[in-house]
Amino acid sequence: MTSHTYAFHLGRQKDLSEAEILSVLAHMRVTVEHPRVVGEYLLLATATPLDAPALMNVLGGTRLIAEKCDATGDAKDTIFSYLESLPSDKKLHFSISGGKHAERIAIDAKKKLKAIGRSVRFVKTMNTASILHNGLVERGSHLTVIDNVVYITRAIQPIEEMSERDYGRPKTDDVSGMLPPKLARMMVNLTNANTDDTLLDPFCGSGTLLGEAMSLGITNLIGSDLSKKAISDSAENLKWLASNLPVARSSSHVPLHTVDVRNLSKHIEPDSIDAIATEPLMGIPRKGKETKQFLVDQARELKSLYLDAFREFHAVLKPGGRVVFAIPRFRHHDDWITVDCTDAIQELGFELMPYAEQLPMPILYHRDKQHVGREIWRFKKSA
Repeated sequence: MTSHTYAFHLGRQKDLSEAEILSVLAHMRVTVEHPRVVGEYLLLATATPLDAPALMNVLGGTRLIAEKCDATGDAKDTIFSYLESLPSDKKLHFSISGGKHAERIAIDAKKKLKAIGRSVRFVKTMNTASILHNGLVERGSHLTVIDNVVYITRAIQPIEEMSERDYGRPKTDDVSGMLPPKLARMMVNLTNANTDDTLLDPFCGSGTLLGEAMSLGITNLIGSDLSKKAISDSAENLKWLASNLPVARSSSHVPLHTVDVRNLSKHIEPDSIDAIATEPLMGIPRKGKETKQFLVDQARELKSLYLDAFREFHAVLKPGGRVVFAIPRFRHHDDWITVDCTDAIQELGFELMPYAEQLPMPILYHRDKQHVGREIWRFKKSA
């Protein structure tokens, strides 16, 4: 049986990007063979070809999807043969990525192509934006060399669309902190929600996660938050998104409740929610000068809140309903102060939903020099 081999250029949080890719493909019932990470790339094979542009419009943590090129020798021979086969009626623009030898391979290919009379330009691409702006995906002329194997870029992250959803929306909240839209999208994808499922964000803030779910075509969304301002901001942002994103118009009406998460089941029907994805209250914004005891006390308070929240989640979720939940950890010098609540969550009637076998639980989402990291956990309500 013929297989198709792909390279996914992972985002900065490689484990989380890999978990999202494998979760989405499993939900699409795509059989994945031999997944392995080489440097910044997840390599895998599938029995059926992937629609890379459509898949890229779903994923939040993948920079680029490339497909293995039929080999005609080593990487240099394969690249020359492939570029030579591209249409010759116009100047050939191409780029090659893949480590310190990529530029040398590109220069060699350029010389050979010129020697046979091709008009050719080698483009130095430093990131996906430069691939996009040079039109190399449409030309099929951005190549990546991984372990002497050549891959042709089929899709890159729609960075301009994602940036517009992030910075173009009317309301933001820089005081309480912003859930990064890419992370929000990954969290939605990790719930394995179908487009007709009901998805709840019970700490919706300014609506980032709901907006990403809406852009994925999920039509039944519910949001809640204790803050009246958060609910007002969410309503305005989702209205803006629905008017600017065609796929979102079918889910333009999102019920939003101003409610403490501890009273969630008084506003939402029992056993009615398929999935919950949320970043809860993460504690008082950090400045990096807090004492260890302050952080320990904050972790204890958050544990109490989270357990109360999961009691309510158990009431409103359907049996087997999924929860993707970000739990903070706080940096104190070279140590982490964690919120130790996952065993207690399981005692409330939840099971862990592990990621792929080779991936840890939880996956840590953290930037250098940040005082707070996010542990991304996945649970399901026991049947």
